[in-house]
Amino acid sequence: MATNNAYEETFIRDCWYVAALADDVDRNLQRRVLLEEPVVLYRNLAGEAVALYDACSHRKFPLSMGKLVGDVVQCGYHGWEYDCAGKCVNIPTSEKIPANTDLKSYPVTERYGLIWIWMGEKAKADPNLIPDCSHLRSVANGKIDMQCHYQLMVENLLDLSHVTFVHSSYQGHTHLASVLPKTETQGNVVVMTRSMTGAETPPLWHKVMGLPLGAPMDHDQRLEFHAPGSAFVKQSVYPSGERHRSYGFSTNHFLTPSTPKSTQYIWLISLDWPNVDPEILETFRKGVVAIIEQDRIAVEGQQVNLDLLRNKPFDPPQRSVPFDRTALASRQVIRRMASPEPQGVQAAE
Repeated sequence: MATNNAYEETFIRDCWYVAALADDVDRNLQRRVLLEEPVVLYRNLAGEAVALYDACSHRKFPLSMGKLVGDVVQCGYHGWEYDCAGKCVNIPTSEKIPANTDLKSYPVTERYGLIWIWMGEKAKADPNLIPDCSHLRSVANGKIDMQCHYQLMVENLLDLSHVTFVHSSYQGHTHLASVLPKTETQGNVVVMTRSMTGAETPPLWHKVMGLPLGAPMDHDQRLEFHAPGSAFVKQSVYPSGERHRSYGFSTNHFLTPSTPKSTQYIWLISLDWPNVDPEILETFRKGVVAIIEQDRIAVEGQQVNLDLLRNKPFDPPQRSVPFDRTALASRQVIRRMASPEPQGVQAAE
């Protein structure tokens, strides 16, 4: 795709995004900005997650700066109160509640240790559309806000050749940038697979497997991108030719646009081998945190340049190579989801 405006698609609203880690949502009011809308998250007395538009209909004061009174959110500015469905139920200074004071509420579903939110039409909010995350066995997780368009981080995850260069001090090896992946698109899911043999054991796996640095290891990868914002990187590493000694793991990434230039990024690690040594687990967790920070620096640097060079006639268009197939496939899926063909109209060949 020869354009520098590949990251300006309209946000896709009729789909499930991850709003928060389930353990992070409690009886405290929490603010999120999702798809350029202010949202307040909390749990009602029954323990169910609730999401409301985070702007009081009186003077647009953030409800997240108010308080919970039972199951009612009380605005911290003038005391207007809203129930879990967003209905205004009390105005201290008026016996009559004016028309059009109710707030938007959002469908939410708690699944896989995550709070999923539907930002589009409520009638279309089918929980069966939530990506299958049954493989998750979280041993560590976290949240970070990145100052970039969400597709920059999507493409970072889908082109793992960058690991050789950006993450060389942790898990990079040269095979990641030389063994071409196989890419398939299955509906709104992009799948990338490859197997690498005789790769050099990098620092992180040297510690996990007890192999000498640079010793030959084999490395299998399967990446599933469920558009628009969920990516599962499922991998296994083992001493070359010894698959029975495999260490399987997955890093799971949930990207929810906040604004065109900022993204909420929630990640979870699953380790699929028994009796994980606590010291190894902590090494792995610290390594992932450091890797994510390296990714943050990379994608935020991209965003700065994209903003600086936007529509500049002297800036040549982006160029791509065969290694970019998976990332480019994600752009095609996102574009199709954002601008679906009307029913009864055949797309041009």
